[in-house]
Amino acid sequence: MNHSSTFVRVACILAASALVACEGAQEKPTAATTIPAGMVARGPAQGTGVTAAKASATQGAEIVIVGKIGGSETPFSADRAVFTIVDPALKSCADSDGPDHCATPWDYCCEDRKALKSGMATIEIAGADGKPLAGSVKGVSGLDPLAIVAVTGTVTERNDAGMLVVRARKIEIR
Repeated sequence: MNHSSTFVRVACILAASALVACEGAQEKPTAATTIPAGMVARGPAQGTGVTAAKASATQGAEIVIVGKIGGSETPFSADRAVFTIVDPALKSCADSDGPDHCATPWDYCCEDRKALKSGMATIEIAGADGKPLAGSVKGVSGLDPLAIVAVTGTVTERNDAGMLVVRARKIEIR
């Protein structure tokens, strides 16, 4: 065997090993957070839609806001108990009449970007220190993309750029 064929074989083995290593290197699952007992429950999930809530909410006010979990490909923070909701009047790709062509219908890629921005809010679940709990809440107690939720809580941030953040005290899932 000559040196060039040995080199080619070694290069092929290394390339194959790298491919196997890449296939095995999947995203690490994030640790789920423990939500305070009784905070998330099944219920009618009634309240004010996100768009209307944004129009009237003031910082420090108590509100009940309703929306579908979504608004991006990853509506849940990977390391904090934070997620986004979208006004129920907006249609996700799963709500459209057309064929299901979207792998992540909760990202609302079929919706107008301006309408989506005005119809989104951020929900946080905080600990006693007032900071969002560590760990993701994705999948915890039924908190899944496109789940309809009513969040009772306090407006912690509201600005003219369209941001609305609500610190949850109670979450009902329809």
